[in-house]
Amino acid sequence: MSVFKTTSSDGKETFFSDKESLFKHLRENKDLIIDAKKSVIQKSCEKGTSVVCRPLDLLKFTDQLKEIKIDDNFYYIAVNSTRILDSHEDVHDDGIWRKSVKEVQGRNYLVCDHELELLSVVARKEHIEIFTAKVPFSLIGQPYDGDTEILVYKVAKSQIKIEEVREWLDSGDSIEGSVRMRYVTILLAMDSNNPEDSTEKANYDSYIEKIANRADFEYIPYFFIIKEAQNVRESSLVVAGSNHATGLVLQEPSKDTPKIEPEQSTQQVVKRRRN
Repeated sequence: MSVFKTTSSDGKETFFSDKESLFKHLRENKDLIIDAKKSVIQKSCEKGTSVVCRPLDLLKFTDQLKEIKIDDNFYYIAVNSTRILDSHEDVHDDGIWRKSVKEVQGRNYLVCDHELELLSVVARKEHIEIFTAKVPFSLIGQPYDGDTEILVYKVAKSQIKIEEVREWLDSGDSIEGSVRMRYVTILLAMDSNNPEDSTEKANYDSYIEKIANRADFEYIPYFFIIKEAQNVRESSLVVAGSNHATGLVLQEPSKDTPKIEPEQSTQQVVKRRRN
């Protein structure tokens, strides 16, 4: 018999013997759960959605980057990616950062381990350009089909304040990018046939096939679609995070490439596939 579980941000677990009981719980507590998710600052490294920094060929980027010329004098650090179901049953939708990128341009730092302290600053806000780009999952080292939208911090190599970080980025050793965020717009998706859940069922049917890592789970009864989020004050480099789809994005140097600037409260119920 299948057992379904929800886990709140304080670690309290609630078990359900069938989907109907689970969906009833979600239906009755939907607003409280979503409000709780919106009320906290979240870090993607704590949700299984940080991206491993590794050299990548930006010439393979999709049409979204046609007007952007890559400069080898800069680091391109991906701090978040979309279409990954994380450990909090949240899925970031494409376009999640569209508004935030405009609002935080020139205001966010790149730091170590989400520590907003003087000696933890990797790059100051005035030396960072933030943008999004749609790239194949294969470009960020993931075995999933299709494209993902990454949130990128572009930083001049000469503006890295911590020499050890520069050495780590250049070495190719494992280091990950993580975004500090607050959720703004959230939709609940449920695989429910109850007429009361018609909106949530429509959300589920329209998005379930977009989840790139859905094959990692035996069954996904519900999830939350994050339509909009704010990048709050900083993004970070971390040693180990929990999205395995972020990181350093670099191009092999090319003599012909011109240098042009580019424009907790959570519920857990998904059953992971057994290895």
